Amino acid sequence: MTNEKLKKEIIELYEKLERDKDLYKEFLEDEDKFLEARGFVPSEVKGLVNNIVDTRNTILKDVLEEQSAKLEKK
Repeated sequence: MTNEKLKKEIIELYEKLERDKDLYKEFLEDEDKFLEARGFVPSEVKGLVNNIVDTRNTILKDVLEEQSAKLEKK
């Protein structure tokens, strides 16, 4: 599997996790088992998952800071 295809599949899985609390709970209980059950090799995808989480957290932080600055100007 190419790195781009793997990244796309991990992004799709992560988006499902964001919308499904039961799926996310399963992920949190045993990340390795969760990934293996879906055909992924945990050691190959953990870095990608962490990168996705970090990127989304940064985007959210930037949006919140921007909105906070707008509110302070009012």
